[in-house]
Amino acid sequence: MKTKLSARFWCAITLFSLIGQVAWVVENMYLNVFIYKMFHASAADISAMVAASAVAATLTTVFIGALSDRIGKRRIFIAGGYILWGVSIFSFVFIRLDIIEPLVPMGVSAAAVGVSLVIVLDCIMTFFGSTANDAAFNAWLTDMTDEGNRGAAEGINAMMPLVAILCVFGGFMAFNLDDGQSWTYIFSIIGALTLIVGIAGLFLIKE
Repeated sequence: MKTKLSARFWCAITLFSLIGQVAWVVENMYLNVFIYKMFHASAADISAMVAASAVAATLTTVFIGALSDRIGKRRIFIAGGYILWGVSIFSFVFIRLDIIEPLVPMGVSAAAVGVSLVIVLDCIMTFFGSTANDAAFNAWLTDMTDEGNRGAAEGINAMMPLVAILCVFGGFMAFNLDDGQSWTYIFSIIGALTLIVGIAGLFLIKE
């Protein structure tokens, strides 16, 4: 017997799955371009960023997933995580050479400082993203479904990475990635969308 799920549930899963994957696409496919074009990062710098982010994502998913199980609450981790995820994405707007250069001492490379800041902020962003999406949202999806309807819900969740790639590349392909202003627009748009979805989760997500 197939259990019928509410329209509220389908709205929540579509919205959170799509925007979460859009945010991951920007991190996984655009952040290395950002750090290279804006701060002339080396291959070693990009490798270090990817490795640090992977470690942060793994540890966060394991420990926050267990914590949300123990507390028995998902909504606060999902909604709060998306809100802070959006804020952390928007924070990349302020990592620019024109902001960094006046703040660093003479003889210190502003570009090197920028690379370090991007790596640190990437780990922070990954922490919030993995908390909200990998750990809490996927667990909530399992909580809310059963054997009769889980396939349909997981089907929507599974197709969103491809939809997100189309959205990101289709939406941002006209931007000149050599121009710092383009990155301001990209991080502002994705950060705002993620934050708004987090706020909506306070009303859409049912424990």
